[in-house]
Amino acid sequence: MPLLRSTGAVMRLILQLIVALSLLSVMAFQDVPTERRVMRKHANGKEHVVLYFDKETGYLMKEEVFYSDGKINWSGNYKRNIEHGLWQFYHANGKLKTTETYSNGKENGITTHYSESGKKLKEEHWRSGKLIKEVQF
Repeated sequence: MPLLRSTGAVMRLILQLIVALSLLSVMAFQDVPTERRVMRKHANGKEHVVLYFDKETGYLMKEEVFYSDGKINWSGNYKRNIEHGLWQFYHANGKLKTTETYSNGKENGITTHYSESGKKLKEEHWRSGKLIKEVQF
């Protein structure tokens, strides 16, 4: 039984470390002085494409693209001008369409697709830009 207790403690510690590292990565983005640039507007004057740059290095850090009604179409993160981290795509009704994660410009992790009503449709498992497995729901 001591092994089970120690395994549970190790799993809790690993989970705590993952949460802490996730928070640090979010905080790191917030600490970087960024410049927000509206690159394109829709015919109605609303923002279409907005990019965020690191003021110190000039690197692209984030991209946001909006529908003409102002709702978010997609957003994604960059590291040194290369797709890196979470990307989220949305249906025109505002509901989440797809989440995917990039590592150094390649899909890595689980990409999840949702219907317009929010139902999970499919998961794709990626490793270094290669599709490993698909799961339909």
